Amino acid sequence: MVRSIAIPALLAAALFAAHASAEVEFIGVTDAQSANIKAFLGLSDLGCDAPEWLVRWQMRQADAQIASSLEALGFYGAQIVDSLEFPPGACWQARFQITPGEPVIVRAVNVTVDQPLGAESSIATLVQSASQLKDKPLNHARYEDLKRDLLAAAQSLGYFDATFEASRVLVDAQAHSATVTLNLVGGARFSFGEIEIVGDFLVRRLIDAYIPFHTGEPYDASLVARLRRNLADSGYFGRTFVTADRDTAVGHAIPIRIELYPRARAWTYAFGVGYATDTGPRIRIDADNDLLNDRGHRASVKSVISTEHTSVDFQYKIPHLNPLNDWFIFDAGIAHLESTTSNSDIKRIGARHTYERGAWVETDFVDLTHEDFKIADQFGASRLLLFGTTFSRFWRDRPTRPTEGFRIDTTVRGGSQSLGSDTDLVQLLGTGKVIERLTEHTRVLVRTTAGWTWKDKFSDLPPSIRFFAGGDASIRGYAFQDVGPERQGNVVGGSRLLTGSVEFDYQFRTDWAAALFVDSGSAFDEEPHFVTGVGAGIRWYSPVGPIRVDFSYNLNPPIYPVIYDFNNNPPHSAQAGHFNFFFSIGQTF
Repeated sequence: MVRSIAIPALLAAALFAAHASAEVEFIGVTDAQSANIKAFLGLSDLGCDAPEWLVRWQMRQADAQIASSLEALGFYGAQIVDSLEFPPGACWQARFQITPGEPVIVRAVNVTVDQPLGAESSIATLVQSASQLKDKPLNHARYEDLKRDLLAAAQSLGYFDATFEASRVLVDAQAHSATVTLNLVGGARFSFGEIEIVGDFLVRRLIDAYIPFHTGEPYDASLVARLRRNLADSGYFGRTFVTADRDTAVGHAIPIRIELYPRARAWTYAFGVGYATDTGPRIRIDADNDLLNDRGHRASVKSVISTEHTSVDFQYKIPHLNPLNDWFIFDAGIAHLESTTSNSDIKRIGARHTYERGAWVETDFVDLTHEDFKIADQFGASRLLLFGTTFSRFWRDRPTRPTEGFRIDTTVRGGSQSLGSDTDLVQLLGTGKVIERLTEHTRVLVRTTAGWTWKDKFSDLPPSIRFFAGGDASIRGYAFQDVGPERQGNVVGGSRLLTGSVEFDYQFRTDWAAALFVDSGSAFDEEPHFVTGVGAGIRWYSPVGPIRVDFSYNLNPPIYPVIYDFNNNPPHSAQAGHFNFFFSIGQTF
């Protein structure tokens, strides 16, 4: 019985020894030096099961390998004292006492690039960065990185025959100094050759608009990358392939082959849901067709269903000069808006032209709107022909939970009785949002909205033109459109608006974040009466889009002067200390 137990124990011990790591110790070096030595040292790859002859052979190579690893970091003439032991019944052990010595300092850096390659901005930047090597310890890896980056930059600009006439590091070990010399010769620059397009389901004019270069122009790999990005972002194509192969060059011209395949489905659909204690559930259903015909026309239908906002909007888009950023848009819609104090039925048609102006997107528009409404004790009908312009700018570092980004939208619009409206007005509305990363897992989101209306008789304006505050997109903690000037005890909206929000969220798991927020603001006519809501929420970045759950609490009820009240009705029923719950799916940025 004792023998049957001992045999498995011995086998287990032998198996453990075969897989145990040997002890290789480096004394007298930094962590960075130790890591580099291990990368060079063949002895580091041997385990306890390695035969003794192999360990001793690798030990004989070790001093030279350690010296080479330290020279790569600029330490020449290192002194090494080594020892190797084979303890009975235990794994072998190797120790190295190392004195690296003084580092070699780069005293001169001579980098030259012949013209015209040297005049290229990317090359000039790299040449300038080479000066950072001077008066620093010699690091051969950084020298090799510089060589690689220079050659890669030259080839990306079409200098495929670029080569180094001189590339050397001269080291004076006794003086602890080094001189770096690089001389890059560009040779002939290649150009863009013939452009072949495979796939003719779009008119050639549209495809050409996505190509940022022409045949005969100097080759630039960044323009090829932009072409791929343009095609991917267009929405017209299911798959695209762009081939620019130097091996197929004719002379010094590289042909470009573009393969285009249409999207598998003409129509795509998107759904969204939300819920708030003040407005109940809401549903959004969108349908889009990004390729109606070979001229690149598009159409969409967007609908929202909820107790406070039900609408259907139709849109038809026609590319103008450049489908990347220049469109004519024709739209129409109907909507029913309802809050605790107002009701509106809206019919609208409009046209707009959107295009890029520098870093901004400008949209010039005209909208004809007819609105039947009731607000407080007032019934009315309004016809507005509004002309306006919107400037927008938007950027984020990534589509899902961006850690940095911003969005700015500014709209000015106006109407006149002389041009077909029932009344004269000018309105300005601006919104902004900024996201900043505070730590690896924490970010802050700041949001603000401001609006101003110039109008002689504000009561003529329908609810859709007036400003209200409150709700999950405004001041959480207050009901939808629950903040603003009152009439007959009902909120009737104001001519001015100012709201703001600060939110901190912490990503505690890969797809989960917790949030704390403060919202404040006012809709008003003369003096603002600010109200504030605070709360907390959970964010889940699900496969169908971000899901937000917020619990909010208002700190004070809205207090506004009653504009007009025959019956001495009390103000509307919003009270301090009221909780609200919001649930939504979709991007908020």
